[in-house]
Amino acid sequence: MLAPGCADSADVWGYDLEQAREKLRNRSYEPFLELDFARIDAAEVQRLGDGSAYYLALIFSNAGHADQAQRLLRQSWSADPDPWRRRSLILLLDSYLNLEEWQEVIQLSEQALSVFPDDIEIACYGLEALYRSERYDELLRELDALQPLKTEGGAGRWSPAVDASLWRAVAAYRLQTADWPQRFYAAFSDHPASAQHSRLFLFARNQGDILDRFDRQQSLLIEARYHLADGREAEAARLFRLLIAERAADPPRAAELLGPELLPDLGRALISGGDFRLSAAALETLQQAVLGRATVQQRARLYEYLGRVQRSAGNRGAALESFEQALQSEASGAQRDRVAWYLLQTLMSGDPRRAVRFLEQQAESLQSPAYFSGALERLASQLVALRDWDSLQRAWRALDGWADQGSLAQYSVINAVAVRSGLTAGGQAHAESYLEQAYNQWQNPYYALVAAVLLDRTSGLLNGAETADTRQTAAVPENGGTPIEAYVAGYFDHGLTEQGYLAARRYAAELSSHALAGWAAIISESGNYIDSMRLMDLVARRSNQIPLRDWAYLMYPRAFAAEMGAVIQAEVLEPEIFYALVREESYFSADISSHVGAVGLAQLMPATAAEVARAMRLEDPILTDPATNLTLGARYLRGLIDRFDSLQDALLGYNAGPTRARRWRAQNGALPPILFQEAVPFYETRHYVRKIFVSAAFYGRLYGGINPDEVYAMLF
Repeated sequence: MLAPGCADSADVWGYDLEQAREKLRNRSYEPFLELDFARIDAAEVQRLGDGSAYYLALIFSNAGHADQAQRLLRQSWSADPDPWRRRSLILLLDSYLNLEEWQEVIQLSEQALSVFPDDIEIACYGLEALYRSERYDELLRELDALQPLKTEGGAGRWSPAVDASLWRAVAAYRLQTADWPQRFYAAFSDHPASAQHSRLFLFARNQGDILDRFDRQQSLLIEARYHLADGREAEAARLFRLLIAERAADPPRAAELLGPELLPDLGRALISGGDFRLSAAALETLQQAVLGRATVQQRARLYEYLGRVQRSAGNRGAALESFEQALQSEASGAQRDRVAWYLLQTLMSGDPRRAVRFLEQQAESLQSPAYFSGALERLASQLVALRDWDSLQRAWRALDGWADQGSLAQYSVINAVAVRSGLTAGGQAHAESYLEQAYNQWQNPYYALVAAVLLDRTSGLLNGAETADTRQTAAVPENGGTPIEAYVAGYFDHGLTEQGYLAARRYAAELSSHALAGWAAIISESGNYIDSMRLMDLVARRSNQIPLRDWAYLMYPRAFAAEMGAVIQAEVLEPEIFYALVREESYFSADISSHVGAVGLAQLMPATAAEVARAMRLEDPILTDPATNLTLGARYLRGLIDRFDSLQDALLGYNAGPTRARRWRAQNGALPPILFQEAVPFYETRHYVRKIFVSAAFYGRLYGGINPDEVYAMLF
């Protein structure tokens, strides 16, 4: 316990200031939670530093002390600088809104707008309180005065333009103004489908006299957007098809469906709602109805949506024609890239060679190479499976100078191995030229490491530069730090690591890599490896370089060392391989479950775990127990290694099942190991073995002192 003392500038509530800070860092909150707020001055919290009132409010709220939390938030709102001041304000407004204390929300919102006069988010709280308290006349006056609410986009929990439309519609109906039907319909026709549409539709249905005021076409649109907002795409698609049929005979009204807020919703419903042949026919009907009225961009959108629906219906030839029409209408930019992506994918599903020709013709006209990285990865795999080495070289030439370095590195390594293996023409110099490109990038570490092995340049490759202790970067930044870094650091200085992690992810784009690594170190020390590693993933994606050495330790921790060591020894596994496997399976989260039902550190399916447990005479294994899960996972991997006599095949079997691994080996086993890996038809499994090689290379270098070529020899 903290000992009370005489209050002075070095104390807070009679407790030693430095000792109080240490207690907060270590999550020893009891002395604070026991404070009697009727007998203390809440303002003393400011002695702990900017933002402490805000973080203590969160601590009290987490402990269920709502009144004390609210008092501390008011203290932060009145005395802290930004960003804590505004953040405390928003939490206060949320609190009052959830408690249905409408007048408190209105008064606080008005007070805050005098400080933040152009803050739409704050204004929306007051407007929602006026709406919920049924002060409709006042609500309409405020809406008329707050023109910024016309701005599209989000503002915290609000979508101002859509919310304003809802508030106006309900207020006009309640006041029975002459224009209430128009206000109501505008709320549905003028904005993309959203939760507000669901809320407004249910209000209308409950009133009983609203929906009958609209004609059939208006009703179809209202109901279609309601169902789309609630995730019922099939019903939304059916209603949009009826709406198209109704309006097809009236071209001006049909053209209204091409509006910027309506056409994307119509396309989304028809693309996702099934009955694709009917939806394709509806889009063709709409195209004919708006001939001469649609803009070039609108025609492009219609052709794109038609192509996507035709593709889902299995009509690949028609889809290709539609995508080509859409591509011809798009000059440049993100929309052209999206159409090109669908066209490329459709070509790949038929003849991958045609996809290569498309890249030769169109690659340089596309804006964002990274957008195509997944498609390019799949195309390379298809071409390897076809043994089409000529197309792979042509693809490399088409991508060189356009594609991102990671994508190009895949084609470089494939072509180099094909040349070295005598599968295609080219000399040693040609192969080395390919490998140099892959080696000199780090956007895709797998291909950089493979190139390093093939070039015999692995010695010392992963040593990494030393850096200062990342732990010290977690403190509130001094003069050189940004306010947002100070804000995120405060969570960690008050022991709020879980909320600090979420804040770090939310504001990652505004935070330095050193700050993120420092907080990752704190999270790792708490035993929460998965969140620590996820922060380090953000750091790694920023750089095209081998990570700094102390950052690499955070990215590749030796978690559960005692349990891992025991099973590695018992099953005679290579430590770097099993650490890499567990890292990639679960990021060392013992209670994690996958979408298919795999559980725990080694991500075992319950049926597989039960089979292994029976063989080991283990009764009722608890898969979330680290030692149990690792014991079963290690035994299963050892069994696969013994069965296949190949670590590569064992890992393929671990991920995709032994039957598939055997089939793939039978189909492509004559290929060199690197090319065999590329020919695996499942992306998840292709990438799984790649990730394990990279992780094992780091584990081997960081903890075993071995170079990547030794790991390569184990795996390939």
